[in-house]
Amino acid sequence: MLRWAIRAAAANSYKRKIESASRSAKSNFNRAKREKNNIKQTEYMSEGLSDLADAVSNIAEMSFVSSLLVESIQKNLDEQTKDIVSKIKGR
Repeated sequence: MLRWAIRAAAANSYKRKIESASRSAKSNFNRAKREKNNIKQTEYMSEGLSDLADAVSNIAEMSFVSSLLVESIQKNLDEQTKDIVSKIKGR
């Protein structure tokens, strides 16, 4: 149970990081759209792409943590199912 809680907290942490990076990227892209100066426009686009790269990296890490979370949940469900079946057979 403790491992499940730790993994769930880690997945939630990555979720917040992904949301933050994607909002930042969107903001930079919107700035670039409004900017008239080509140099500043390019800088905003570059920052937006960097934020997107961070978001993708966090998505990959969250996917890994989520797969571990699913594995631990499945293991617990299997144990509970075996326990229920053995109790039913014991009647």
